[in-house]
Amino acid sequence: MKTFPILFLFVFLFFISCNTTEDPNTLSGDPKTEFSNVGDTTTAWFDLRDIGLGNKEIVVDVAVVSNNNGIVTSRGKLVVDTAITHKIDTTLGTATLPEEIKKAIREKFIRAFNAKIDSSDKNNIKIEFEIKSKVTTEGIQDFHHSEGDLSKPFTLVKYSAKVGDKYEFKDNQGNKFVREVTQRSTTDDYPIGFWLIKVIVVEETIEEGPYKDLLGKITYYTNHKFGLVGVKYEINGKNYKINIWPPNL
Repeated sequence: MKTFPILFLFVFLFFISCNTTEDPNTLSGDPKTEFSNVGDTTTAWFDLRDIGLGNKEIVVDVAVVSNNNGIVTSRGKLVVDTAITHKIDTTLGTATLPEEIKKAIREKFIRAFNAKIDSSDKNNIKIEFEIKSKVTTEGIQDFHHSEGDLSKPFTLVKYSAKVGDKYEFKDNQGNKFVREVTQRSTTDDYPIGFWLIKVIVVEETIEEGPYKDLLGKITYYTNHKFGLVGVKYEINGKNYKINIWPPNL
């Protein structure tokens, strides 16, 4: 029951990478990119020192299993234990949420990512998940807030975006999610491995609804060539960074 914080952190780890007169949740472009081909594998890792668990990391590989004209399905699996899930739950502040809210959030993410959790061994909890996104040369959209409904995409980034551009989505529970472009690099300033690259920074908040002020802020770091290259989660005055290594770097 304590596994939902892990899901919350990692289901955003995918290359889940215009015209201002367009619907901001409409995305065109060539569906052939360098990081969304079948077999392409993105690696994400979270340093557990950030939550006081010593020299450990959680590493997740997310592999593309299909690409249907830009609608990309990827699958991943992670293994954790109750010490890690309890520590993350406590650190994020989610341990104090009412049980009915925790249950609703957990069930929402299980539906959104077709997640399967095997917690029969508390020291070896297995979580399998599936991510659906739309990936083109013009940007990235995801479907997790629509719980996998492909008719309701939510734009993560358009590579032609300007600072101040916004993408909005309201889910079935009445939560209004807003993603805003807050930065465009003009020089190579974002570190990834031994390199520096330009990024478009997009911040996601919940502006209204039952989850407003409960789940913090997510910041996405994206690049037109590599897709999603980093995620930062901010809650209760603390920051937690997820590093992402794209398959084409």
